[in-house]
Amino acid sequence: MIKINLLEVEKERRPRIAAPAAAPTTVVAVIIFGAAIAAFVFYFWAIQNRLANLEKDVEQKRAKKKELEPYIKRVDELEARKNELAKKNRAIEQLRSQRTIPVHILDEVSRALPEYLWLSNLSYKGDALAIQGETLQEQAIPTFMKSLDASQFIGTCSLVETRQRGASGAVSTSFNIKAPITNPFKPKEPEEPVKTTRTKM
Repeated sequence: MIKINLLEVEKERRPRIAAPAAAPTTVVAVIIFGAAIAAFVFYFWAIQNRLANLEKDVEQKRAKKKELEPYIKRVDELEARKNELAKKNRAIEQLRSQRTIPVHILDEVSRALPEYLWLSNLSYKGDALAIQGETLQEQAIPTFMKSLDASQFIGTCSLVETRQRGASGAVSTSFNIKAPITNPFKPKEPEEPVKTTRTKM
C-alpha cells in the first residue's frame, strides 16, 4: 500500500518568500563613513605637502642668507662709518655757526639802542643773553626790547627788574633784561633713519 503525504506536497507548491534585502541606511552610513575617511586622508596629505614646501622654502632662504652674510656685514660697517662721519660733520658745522654769533649779537644790540639809554653790562652764557643798562626815559626800555625782538639772533626779551635812581629832577631807571639767543646758522638735526631688524633663520 502506497502512502502519499499531501502536506509535504502542499509545502512544495507554496511560493518561496525572498529573504529581506539589506537595510538601505546601513549602505548610506558606510558610504558617508568612507567619504569622511577619504576627506581626512586628503586633508592630511595636503597639510603634509604644504609643510614640506614651507620647509624647503626656509632651507633655500637660509642658504641664500648665508651667501649674503659677508655683504650684509660690509653694509652694516659702511652704515656705521657713515653715521660717525655725519656726527663729526654736524659738530664741525655747529662750531662754525657759533663762531660769529658774538659779533652778530653786539651788532644787533648796538643797532637797537634808543636815545638816552646806555648799557652797563652785556653777557651771554650758553643760549641765554643778559643785558643790564640805564636810561633817562623809562619808555625807552620797551622800545629797546621791541627792537631786540626783531633780531633773528635774539629771541623774545623779558624784563627781569627795573629800579629808579637819583633825586627829583635827575632820575634814571636801571633795568635788567634777559633773552634767548637764536642761531639761524645752526644746522638742522637730520631725521633718524628707520632701523630695520634682520630676523635670524
